[in-house]
Amino acid sequence: MADLKFYRRQLSISGVDGLCEALCDTFIETNHTYDFFVNWTKVVQNRDTFKYEIALLKSMQNSPSPVADFRRLLERYPEVVKVIPILLACRDGIIKVLNSIEPDVEYEVFDFSKESYDAEEIEHVVQFTQKTGLLDMLCQMESTTDYLLGVEVGLDTNARKNRSGLFLEKMVKEVIEDLAGNPDVVCVEQKTFGYIEKKYNVLIPSTLRNRKFDYVVINKGNATNIEVNFYEGTGSKPSEIVSSYINRGEVLSSAGWKFVWLTDGGGWKAMRNPLRVGVENIDYVINAHLLRKGILGKIILTL
Repeated sequence: MADLKFYRRQLSISGVDGLCEALCDTFIETNHTYDFFVNWTKVVQNRDTFKYEIALLKSMQNSPSPVADFRRLLERYPEVVKVIPILLACRDGIIKVLNSIEPDVEYEVFDFSKESYDAEEIEHVVQFTQKTGLLDMLCQMESTTDYLLGVEVGLDTNARKNRSGLFLEKMVKEVIEDLAGNPDVVCVEQKTFGYIEKKYNVLIPSTLRNRKFDYVVINKGNATNIEVNFYEGTGSKPSEIVSSYINRGEVLSSAGWKFVWLTDGGGWKAMRNPLRVGVENIDYVINAHLLRKGILGKIILTL
């Protein structure tokens, strides 16, 4: 349950509704910093990994006989095969395709991870490239290198979710690093609860032994688990997170732990009901504003 005595003492907030209002009034609308959109260093490195194979594929431009020319290219340079999935924005070396559903479901499997291919396997790859439309595009592309760069930019957007929480994690790390100067404080990040039990001899609930955490801080033998996330939009996921964190907080509390949920994002303003449920049932719910005010350190150091 919410530690209302702590909130009253530290923030002059007397109830759950007051804390919800304090959080909503100071939530950050977006966490999109300039480095959120594209990791250009990684994108360029991924593109250059295949610069040799891409140079060979340039020979397909304006080919009058695409199938025959592509077959000869793969026969001479089978290493080109491995770049085909990437050009289709797929990093899997083995791709399964639904080939038919009548009269029975049939799949066809294409392996792009081999070092060498016999004539039948090369024909198999040629057919895949033709049927997916990639072969025609290779003949029309002005710059296969620029095309691959675009594909890598698209694939990199999948990593935005990971980048989105980095600024909150950085803020938490700064607080934890300051606390780490205290000889009584031990700080651990991105491990399992079992690791904490084994290395620091701290009691943990058995149901959490194999679960990972964002941060754990141990102060004079008293442990605090801190979980961090950010929600710019709405959806069912935040409600699921609230439920799971309520459960974690209850389990940790039974073992004498504290649990802190650090969350932020404009999405919560439209999801006040699940937020209120979390605030009411989790010991400590804070945002970036309260983190900057030093609340996390006070939670951890208060015995």
